[in-house]
Amino acid sequence: MGIYKVLIADDEAEIRDGMIQRLDWGSLGFTVAASAENGVEALELLEQTKPDVIMTDIKMPFMDGLEFIEKAVEMLPTVKIIVFSGFDDFEYAQKAIRLNVEEYLLKPISSVQMSQSLIKLKKKMDKELEERRDIDLLRKNYTESYPIMREQFLSGILERVIPQPQIFQKAEQYQIDSEKRLRAVVLIAADREPIVEVKEQASLFSGREELVPLAIRQITESVLDRFHKADYLLHGDYVVGIVQLTVESQISILINEVNEICRESRSVTGMDVAAGIGSPVQSLEEISYSYREAENAVEYSMLRGRPEGGKSVYIKDVEPEDLSGRLQFSEVEERAFFRAVKSGDEEKIRQQTESFFNKLEQSRLPYHRYQTHVFELFTLVMRLADMYQLDLKKVFGGETNYISKLFGLHSLGQIKEWFMRGCLKLGHMIQKEQADAGETLTSRAKEFVEEHFHDTSLSVERLCEELHVSPAYFSTVFKRQTGKSFVSYLTDVRLNEAVHLLDTTADKTYIIAAKVGYAEPNYFSYVFKKKYGVAPSRYRKQ
Repeated sequence: MGIYKVLIADDEAEIRDGMIQRLDWGSLGFTVAASAENGVEALELLEQTKPDVIMTDIKMPFMDGLEFIEKAVEMLPTVKIIVFSGFDDFEYAQKAIRLNVEEYLLKPISSVQMSQSLIKLKKKMDKELEERRDIDLLRKNYTESYPIMREQFLSGILERVIPQPQIFQKAEQYQIDSEKRLRAVVLIAADREPIVEVKEQASLFSGREELVPLAIRQITESVLDRFHKADYLLHGDYVVGIVQLTVESQISILINEVNEICRESRSVTGMDVAAGIGSPVQSLEEISYSYREAENAVEYSMLRGRPEGGKSVYIKDVEPEDLSGRLQFSEVEERAFFRAVKSGDEEKIRQQTESFFNKLEQSRLPYHRYQTHVFELFTLVMRLADMYQLDLKKVFGGETNYISKLFGLHSLGQIKEWFMRGCLKLGHMIQKEQADAGETLTSRAKEFVEEHFHDTSLSVERLCEELHVSPAYFSTVFKRQTGKSFVSYLTDVRLNEAVHLLDTTADKTYIIAAKVGYAEPNYFSYVFKKKYGVAPSRYRKQ
């Protein structure tokens, strides 16, 4: 198993250093991530290092070990605790047991005793880690979860995230026919905009839009099950049918059936419906090809507009091609492209886009096929812009009919220039969106600190409740924006005010401590000296 991180807290430097130096931590399966001389400092280090194990003394200044443990367990519920104390106190031991402490050791503690405790703890942690990974735990609710897991498996095939050997193994588990048979993917999606002439039906789904895909799925199953064997699932905004065909010529029958589904769905939901059909493929692992084609067919349908009642688009009617000439981009390549654009890094975006177009050029496909593959990647850009609620028109220079623009370009160089310019603009807009959100959050946090730094109960948890964000997310954003942790920032604000009061008032140190948010004058002096090198009283004399 892996190496576990340890945080040591003890107010005696000799004991802390002795523990660190005397034990061969690596051979025991641990590493010391940090050490602290009191509970307050330990709590700050806990946030930074996120240890697996805490070894702490009971008696420490400013915050004792038991209070520190309570707060630590709130922040890291799975952390393991070893307590060592110079007091054989039954009450302390009882409290430690209530806090699920692993060991309660009495000082002085020998290296042998400490090593034995750590060996025992590591065995327990290794076992717990194995149990968390054990697939049997995932099967406890297998019967209830079966339909969901089956759909997740089918989604994995569509998105090409399941390794080929696992496809056949799991297909049997989920009672999915894995034999080589012709299959075509059908995608159906509602526009969610009510149609004026059938508003009465649309009103039935008002405020219950999540029921629309379920209604369309029910219609899809009732129509297709008459003559076909098929698997169905909800995938994103789509109702998906993976339809078995006896011969490829049956595709014309399937097109008519999908048109019927569109008409009936429109009638029932009062919403316009788009549908796309991919080319038939020979096996389960090729289903993702048909899915991508069906997705493109839906995009064609939506971008070109549909006749009244909705009409399906069969990919070969708009993109005639044979299966042997496919150019496929892996999930890894797509994720790398996504990461590059989201990062806003111009060099990475250019690198990923160049890689994509180099692959296109090397494939030596007909020009119309280049356009088709670029359009496939363009749909990913559309989703990324939608994810951040960005206006795609601003990304692509005011264009609204993207398909006409793309298919109106007459060279791969023109397409690459247009596409790369859009990706660079999108990356810049995403970064600005993220930076603006981070600046706003940080600004609100600073305002709250300025108003409440004198409050001794002010903490990152209380601030995050006020801002309605999680402590983990806030800490990451705040550190990125300011270059320091929230605790460090709060300490700086309090100490700056303390210096001002020492310079301008005759208040005693304990009064100043209370005014800047420290309940313990001794701890205030400790923190002040740690930053400025002198105690508050000496600072005033200087």
